[in-house]
Amino acid sequence: MCLISSESFPDTRTPTMRSGSCHNKRKSKTQTNRRVLSLTRRRRILREEKEMEMRNIKLFLENQSIIRENEALKKKALLLHQENNALFSLLHPKLSPVP
Repeated sequence: MCLISSESFPDTRTPTMRSGSCHNKRKSKTQTNRRVLSLTRRRRILREEKEMEMRNIKLFLENQSIIRENEALKKKALLLHQENNALFSLLHPKLSPVP
C-alpha cells in the first residue's frame, strides 16, 4: 500500500490538457485577430472621416468662391441693365406734344 500512495502524480500535461492548451492558443489568436481587425476598422473609419472632412472643406471653399462670383455677376448685370435702359431712352425719346 505504501507503494501506491508514494507513486507520483500523473503528468499534468496529458493529451487532453495539451489539446486544451492548443485550443487556448487558437482562441487567443482569434481574439488577437479580432482586435487587429477592429483596430484596422477603426483606423479606416477615422481615415474616411478625415477624407470626408477635407472634401467638405474643399466644397465649402468652392461654394464661397461661387457665391462671390455670383454677387459680382449680379452687380455687373445690374449695371448692364441700367446702361441698356439709358440707351433705350436715348433711342426712343418720349413723344412730345406737337406745336
